Amino acid sequence: MLEYIRREPEMGGGVRIGKVVYETKIPFLTKEYLAESDPRLRRYYYCHCPWAREAIRSGEKVAPIFCNCSAGYHKKPWEAALGQRIQADVLESVLRGDDRCRFAIHLPESMETP
Repeated sequence: MLEYIRREPEMGGGVRIGKVVYETKIPFLTKEYLAESDPRLRRYYYCHCPWAREAIRSGEKVAPIFCNCSAGYHKKPWEAALGQRIQADVLESVLRGDDRCRFAIHLPESMETP
């Protein structure tokens, strides 16, 4: 499990490219996620949201826009640190059928690019 996380730098706080920080969520049940071959169950093991997880497991359809909640969770520390509102986008999500959840955190234009 640790090797999987080490190979995914976006899971360790994100990767900044220009004015965007890309963050990938760590799977909720990483060991089960890595061992599972069924795509639906992999998405179930990946998801952190109890409501969305149960919908995935039961086959119930949930609008992918629901994952904007997770985007808000990922941008919150950046907003607190910068003292201003910023935008976050869902790039991939298990509710869309993707194998992972990935977000783009858009930093303010006023920030210098390293």
